[in-house]
Amino acid sequence: MPELPDNPNIVLLYVDQMRADAMRCAGNMAIETPNLDRLAAEGVRFTECVTTTPVCIAARYHLLTGRRSGETGRFANNSPAPEPVLDTLPAMLGLAGYHNYSLGKMHFRPTRRHYGLHHREVMGELPTWNQDDDYLKFLKEHGWGHKREIHGVRNLLYCQPQTSPLPQEMHGSWWIGDRMVDFLRENHNRRFFAWLGFIGPHPPYNMPEPWASMYRNEDMPFPIDVNRDEATMPLVLRMLRSYSDYDNASDERFRRVVALYYAAVSLIDHQVGRILDTLDELGIADNTMVVFTGDHGEMLGDYRTCQKMNPYEQSVHVPMIMRWPERLAAGEVCDHLVSCTDILPTFMDAAGYSHPMLDTIEGMSLLGRDRGGHAQPRSEFVSDLGNGASRWLSLRRPPLKYNYYCDSGWEELYNLQDDPQELHNLLLEGAPGARAEADDMRGALVQWEVANGLPEGSMAGNDFRNYEQTEPVHRRNNQFPQWVDYCTDDERRMLEPPGKAIEEALAREDSFDIEELDLKFFKEAGGSFEGSIYEGLLEKY
Repeated sequence: MPELPDNPNIVLLYVDQMRADAMRCAGNMAIETPNLDRLAAEGVRFTECVTTTPVCIAARYHLLTGRRSGETGRFANNSPAPEPVLDTLPAMLGLAGYHNYSLGKMHFRPTRRHYGLHHREVMGELPTWNQDDDYLKFLKEHGWGHKREIHGVRNLLYCQPQTSPLPQEMHGSWWIGDRMVDFLRENHNRRFFAWLGFIGPHPPYNMPEPWASMYRNEDMPFPIDVNRDEATMPLVLRMLRSYSDYDNASDERFRRVVALYYAAVSLIDHQVGRILDTLDELGIADNTMVVFTGDHGEMLGDYRTCQKMNPYEQSVHVPMIMRWPERLAAGEVCDHLVSCTDILPTFMDAAGYSHPMLDTIEGMSLLGRDRGGHAQPRSEFVSDLGNGASRWLSLRRPPLKYNYYCDSGWEELYNLQDDPQELHNLLLEGAPGARAEADDMRGALVQWEVANGLPEGSMAGNDFRNYEQTEPVHRRNNQFPQWVDYCTDDERRMLEPPGKAIEEALAREDSFDIEELDLKFFKEAGGSFEGSIYEGLLEKY
């Protein structure tokens, strides 16, 4: 067998909607994450990793290309047409001699687009065609092809407590672990880049047993400041309040949501442990770079909201751990401002492959110093989302953070050191010097927007636009399984009735009553309780 080059294998463990504080190594003693803690103890944990854009698709394309919304055209979960042709991380690693593999959720459009990946195994969050989804085919092959809501019930129960009827070995997170272990055993004799996309801990919170019973409600931290005055909130946060359907939520329901979210993280942590153990067993751990991070966070009941899509810490602050025993010292903690745009230059650096495009992107290698981190730490970082009236921009300049929202011209200035929960907008409280600080940071954001963002919809002359909206756009989740609409007649006859999936999801849940939810919207969106104990309940709406 020819001798492999010194450049490491690269494993990117990518989670969806995971908060930075959902790890014990980050100081959260209510959650069990022994394998992530081990990864941090053997590598570098970055305490200030911030997403570029707190939604799935945009953040992933920024990672893929190293470029921001102004160049990718992705400012939310949108797909530009035509799509810009940009260099991608897998394509360049392929030129460097790597075999490139992806597993799980990538959110590529179209689904099977490869972007330089040599082999893909797909588990889509909302698959359209069952022929395109390897996880759907796996379930069918193992006798579970009758399940409609394979990743949990979205629509009615999107942010609500629910449990999965699948055994743990059939759950999507377990499938990721199984397939990655198989990949390592089959490919450890060649240089590889493996990008794993977990769907969890993204809602729905559909945990199988024994994970669904792992945490007791009474041991869970209660969401912060659930009674915050809406007059102190931007419109996007007020919209997320309606999206959450938490208006009538009891303390018990809030704690159960946290318990299931933590269980989702712990289930992923278990798969991380299986992967690390396999690297050890195959003798390739020392020369394999492992990076654990995610696209964005989750509000998880804070301010009586769920989801992401806003510049608050729960939404934009994400975990990042990097281990490479042959290169990095163990147990380091780095406070450099880092983001997903740093991943491409880091992996290129590790691969020993240079390319002119590296001089044209904002990202910097996290191997810039021996202990991990940038050679020259950045002093500020911009997160952004949306276009036109939906656009907001956030400048992080530690310890301050300034947010501007184009929908209403709303401004916020927080001191994250003194007020980590972002309860005190210094501009509303008239703090000394706050207006001058905000004006300076706003000016810096304007310059950034012109150079890197979407100024056509956000700028009016030399300053940001104010679209003068006064009320939030109210939303609810109305997503039903798309692939069901494209099944063959024989496949459709096998499927459980739509109400059965909801009945099974709630069979072990007692933290709320189904009539506390917005059943009127569910009915108007096309929801059905057919085939369940709830059949007939919608007749009154």
